[in-house]
Amino acid sequence: MSKAFYIFPLMLSAMLMVGGCAKEKCQRIVTTKLFTPILKSQAEVRATAVQVQAPQEIGSTGKIYISGRYIFVNEPGKGVHIIDNQYPASPVKVSFIKVEGNRDMAVKGNILYVDSYRDLVAIDITDPTQVRKVKTLEDVLGYAWDENGYVVGYKYYGQSDTMVVGYTSRDTAYTCDCQTGGNPVMFANASFSSLAGEKASAASNSKGGSMARFTIAKDYLYTVDISSLMSFNIQNPADPVFNEQTAVGWGGIETIFPYGDNLFIGSRSAMFIYSLANPAKPERKSAVTHFTACDPVVVEGTTAYVTIRSGNVCSGTLNQLLVYDVKDVEKPVKLATYDLKNPHGLGIDNGKLFVCEGVYGLRFMNASNPAKISTYKLVEGLNAYDVIPYNSENRLLVSAADGIYQYNYSSMSQPVLVSKIKVTKPGT
Repeated sequence: MSKAFYIFPLMLSAMLMVGGCAKEKCQRIVTTKLFTPILKSQAEVRATAVQVQAPQEIGSTGKIYISGRYIFVNEPGKGVHIIDNQYPASPVKVSFIKVEGNRDMAVKGNILYVDSYRDLVAIDITDPTQVRKVKTLEDVLGYAWDENGYVVGYKYYGQSDTMVVGYTSRDTAYTCDCQTGGNPVMFANASFSSLAGEKASAASNSKGGSMARFTIAKDYLYTVDISSLMSFNIQNPADPVFNEQTAVGWGGIETIFPYGDNLFIGSRSAMFIYSLANPAKPERKSAVTHFTACDPVVVEGTTAYVTIRSGNVCSGTLNQLLVYDVKDVEKPVKLATYDLKNPHGLGIDNGKLFVCEGVYGLRFMNASNPAKISTYKLVEGLNAYDVIPYNSENRLLVSAADGIYQYNYSSMSQPVLVSKIKVTKPGT
């Protein structure tokens, strides 16, 4: 694995010390949050990493994935809900797979791939009510983030079997020189503080959302972390084998989307295009830079659609839809820019574009002419995060803060709500 994983803690600790202030020079009181690491034995985490449980209420929503008749819903940090969607008007929860530290997933055949902090776990889901772990690759993934955007899953002060799995927080105050800016967040007894983070289209009938960090193409599982692309040979789905790690570039890699013979990787500063002509060794073809902001991307035909948005995590100030001609993947050309409200995940189906606008709702758009995209309908009243269109079925799966929605978009100007699965702790 990259040595960069191990130098982050030292770099960030040094940055925090430089940003501090000496008490004897302080003249004002600064209020802040003090985060204290929650520690757990790594052996304990791995021993209980995968447990199938009875279907249960969804506490909060994260990434979504579809495979065959099933919907997979990630509950951030906790695991994966499996939902039978044979009848979209009345989806049925089948089981819950407890996976500590889970944020992402992908499916090939009867094998579900999930992250458990930095481990990659392969799970046999032939019977979704009786799943079993078939293989674990330890420490092959990048660091994970909790719901607040703080890094988890790292070794505590270098202790080989103790890891940070979360944080408790409390309000605190300290005095500081009036000319010195205070830290909005402080960490107690932690070797690693924070890297802002985000709170997979496969073959056949499996498909992930635009916010995915896992995806499957050409018998390979591809995953991204903040700076790298990892590949795993899954020709034998139950026996994933680590292939190689490719440095993409420091810029906050966030998402990955496969289309045709290419991978489109979104970061906070650029869209990267990698060729899969040799799937065992993806080759960079180009990079298109943009203003610093969150950046999921989807592709249809020769057109790529990218959203960038403002927010504390993304550090951006723009809220836009960017459209590129990627017929020549070595020389993408920007076709148009559209101002939106706060775009998150997006999806495309035969010129029908869907953009999640966060707290502003869900936008149904006409992208039949990428240079002249217009809005059919903005559905308000939901805090939309990501979408997956069931291509050619006129049905849309939506992950929102208060539940999992399904819409029929036979009429883009009058989409019809088909069903909704509520969550118990809606986000904001």
